[in-house]
Amino acid sequence: MRLLLVIFATLLGAAQIASGRTSCQVHLEQTTSWKGVLKQTFDNSSYCAFLGVRYAEPPLGNLRFRHSVLMKPKGHQNLTTRGSMCPQLHLKLDGDEDCLFMNIYTPMVEESTREDRPPYPVLVFVHGGSYVLGHDERDIDGVDLLMDNEILVVTFNYRLYTLGFLKSDENNIAGNFGLKDQTILLRWVQQYIRYFGGDPNQVTFAGQSAGAGSVTLHLYIEQSRNLFHRMIALSGSMLAPWSFLYGGRQCIQNYLRDLPPNTLEQLRSTDFRGFLQGESWVKHTIFFGSMVVSCFIPSAEEEHQDNFTLRSPHESILQTPINPVPILISDTALEFEGLRGESDKFDLEENCPNILNDTVRSLINSTMYNFASKIVAEGEADSLAEVFQTLSNTIDLHYPTLRLVKDLSKTLDPSIPVYFQRFEFDGKFGKSRNVYYPQYLQYIIYGAMHGDDLGYIFSPYNLEEALERPQDYEKEWEVHRGTVELIANFIKYGNPTPTPSKLSNITWPPVNGKKTPNMLLNIDESFEVRPITEDIYSQQWEKVYDCLYYERCDGIEV
Repeated sequence: MRLLLVIFATLLGAAQIASGRTSCQVHLEQTTSWKGVLKQTFDNSSYCAFLGVRYAEPPLGNLRFRHSVLMKPKGHQNLTTRGSMCPQLHLKLDGDEDCLFMNIYTPMVEESTREDRPPYPVLVFVHGGSYVLGHDERDIDGVDLLMDNEILVVTFNYRLYTLGFLKSDENNIAGNFGLKDQTILLRWVQQYIRYFGGDPNQVTFAGQSAGAGSVTLHLYIEQSRNLFHRMIALSGSMLAPWSFLYGGRQCIQNYLRDLPPNTLEQLRSTDFRGFLQGESWVKHTIFFGSMVVSCFIPSAEEEHQDNFTLRSPHESILQTPINPVPILISDTALEFEGLRGESDKFDLEENCPNILNDTVRSLINSTMYNFASKIVAEGEADSLAEVFQTLSNTIDLHYPTLRLVKDLSKTLDPSIPVYFQRFEFDGKFGKSRNVYYPQYLQYIIYGAMHGDDLGYIFSPYNLEEALERPQDYEKEWEVHRGTVELIANFIKYGNPTPTPSKLSNITWPPVNGKKTPNMLLNIDESFEVRPITEDIYSQQWEKVYDCLYYERCDGIEV
């Protein structure tokens, strides 16, 4: 028997019965009942928000630097306030180590139809932030249209930076604790989401930026087998240089040397604030191209005391995923173009498998400088720094995203689709373009920036203004509703443009790794299926990538 919202078990009086609505209360066991907050979407659909739900034991004391432990629901609670974010340093120290909380947003069913309708498909969303920043509601300003489309949404915190990803063989610290939190969250969803009206057999695991890097790693994590059934990766990939630690040993040793504690017992007993030193993010990094990469990111792990295994992505991607599910992969048109600081330096430190070979390092550095010099000489750029800025954007996001699409489409069975999307629309719901970065842009060019697409999947940051003056946001509303329709279709059916659909004028084919040309869906003022193309930066980096990760250096020209 499928269990729907047990909030239907208790009616709150004749007035509510007459209105056909239920209360935001769930009964998970005889001694456990939770009460959430009743909310309403801007289209006047009711939904329930359960905030600050613990999904794992607080990772304190002896649980620091250990696999998270699932917390079973217990007690009578009013879940009306979000829990603390995980410790992080962004302008100031924020958060608390007791941070493994989630939020559950579930549509509210009409009393007259609750017995007849199936449970809701579930969207579990992983926030971004380079594995060092972020929290459950980062860049999520509401879930209105997802509620209207009857999608249950879960957002959550996971451990970050050193508390989430420190790896030290000398101290028997395995690392990857943030990923282990994500696995435990998925296990909690499997066991308990049905009480909130969700379908544990229809879980879409989604993330943006580092969240996308995370979810794509879970394709190859045995401990996450059968815990999700579809995947959405927005502007991120496990193949990105910031998403996996290949080297970094010296970087980590330098960090530990800067800390007063030097044994595992001391590391577990020290105040968590000691791990977030004022200069740690800047100081403890690895140079890659003209970017910096944190030392505290996912890393290889053989089965350890934590019973968790993670292989390097460049090896894993050649194999069929442990969790073969339909996947929707997306980037934005610009990502960080025009934002990165210009540098005429291009160098590769240790964060790739083949870079320790001095001959290879010298060969690649010469190749990249010659490539940049040629572009400048041909008038395609004004300086080496400009070329390296564009190249960094390619290396960081565009190339690893496209490479993931191509490689997964080759290893997955043709019956399991891989869809590729590019979000280009440059509108007023884009939070990065209009709030975070306008003062830092070195030049203005049309297109969506990194994170702008979230304002068209979740509710926009300027919702109140957009509702008050809809005539000034007509195109934004049109793109918002169309984008949510695509995402909701994929969550429900594994196909963003099924038949029938409100987007019946679009047929979006999946990528076929054995055929060309392949197509993507470009989201702009109109939604258009077009061929996937690669610019000269991606073409050049592919040769370097194959040399760095697979020791195939024949394509390198000096």
